[in-house]
Amino acid sequence: MKVSIIAGTRPEVVKLAPVYSALKKVEGLETEWISTGQHGALADQAMDVFGLSQDIRLKLEWDRHALTSLTSALVQKIGRSFDQCRPDFVLVQGDTASAFSGALAAYLNNIPVGHVEAGLRSGNMRHPFPEEGFRKLIAPLADLHFAPTQSAVSHLVDEGICETKIFMTGNTVIDAVNQIASMDVRPSVLDRIEEKKRLVLVTLHRRENWDQGVAGVCASIKTLRDEYPDLHFVLPVHLNPRVRGPIEAELGHQDCIEIIEPLAYPEFVAVMKRAYLILSDSGGVQEEAPSFGVPVLVLRDETERKEAIKSGVAKLVGARKEHILREARLLLDNSRAYGRMSRPANPFGDGRAALRIADQMAQFLGKSSPYSGLKKQDLPDDLSALVRS
Repeated sequence: MKVSIIAGTRPEVVKLAPVYSALKKVEGLETEWISTGQHGALADQAMDVFGLSQDIRLKLEWDRHALTSLTSALVQKIGRSFDQCRPDFVLVQGDTASAFSGALAAYLNNIPVGHVEAGLRSGNMRHPFPEEGFRKLIAPLADLHFAPTQSAVSHLVDEGICETKIFMTGNTVIDAVNQIASMDVRPSVLDRIEEKKRLVLVTLHRRENWDQGVAGVCASIKTLRDEYPDLHFVLPVHLNPRVRGPIEAELGHQDCIEIIEPLAYPEFVAVMKRAYLILSDSGGVQEEAPSFGVPVLVLRDETERKEAIKSGVAKLVGARKEHILREARLLLDNSRAYGRMSRPANPFGDGRAALRIADQMAQFLGKSSPYSGLKKQDLPDDLSALVRS
């Protein structure tokens, strides 16, 4: 039997790599990787890190300013790849155009679908856009829902998904980040930062923060740099010109503000571990940073990763200057406030999510599972009880 894994962005590669490795150990199961190519070199770089190779690479032609163009191209190309490889099961991850298109193409070809990181909800279809819509649209198409937390399970049940199709697994990004964090990696950017400096890592890319959001974050960074001489800001800038252009215009050639190219995943994890504080609108960063006890100020008004907020390791601040400055100053000035947010406790999993997913998929496909000892009861309902050292 054959499983096709669909991935097109770097986060998808990172979060599906542990699942791919786990599935490769299931006897009688052939696992292949279909790259959809949205992130191009960044995704390829992540695949190299995890020792993965693609079996099929789609060649997309689409208008890069139109989601309709991307989505329609993906559905057609993925559908044609199924004609070629004829999978018995399709696995998608998260809330991207490739995840939704892969699920839709599988459904239209009557192929069962599994959804990794199912059930995340912000409660607002416009924030984040289009991610909230994509993940809600995948839910009725999926046959197996791999929910990272109890909250995600509850969202799916509330939407009418049959409980027998839902499995709480933890988030596979914890599996990945634990593996990468053990590597001896030191990116050159760290050599340019004085040991006594407090590193502030900033990532920004979401549509909701284009234009005014980027402006608010840039203004906050300059103010904080002027107020705190011991800070050094590092911004791995997204390739999208709607983000890169304004950031370079506002923050380029500024003292103690370093704009760099996107980092390879191991290097990014190394910078994250060294950071004193993170400002980010990334979903993945909200999940990864708590493993290292680094507080995250989330540059969004709403988040689907509410467990991080609830457990106190992250805080929503939006992208308005006054809000960012208020919360950043509190953490930079108040050691007790910082200590409350810097506990190395990860509410998203214990690093064994991929094994649980592979176990359920093997059972669904009638194969013997090498992970049958990892049952649901091994994962506490309250994942915030899981503390990483």
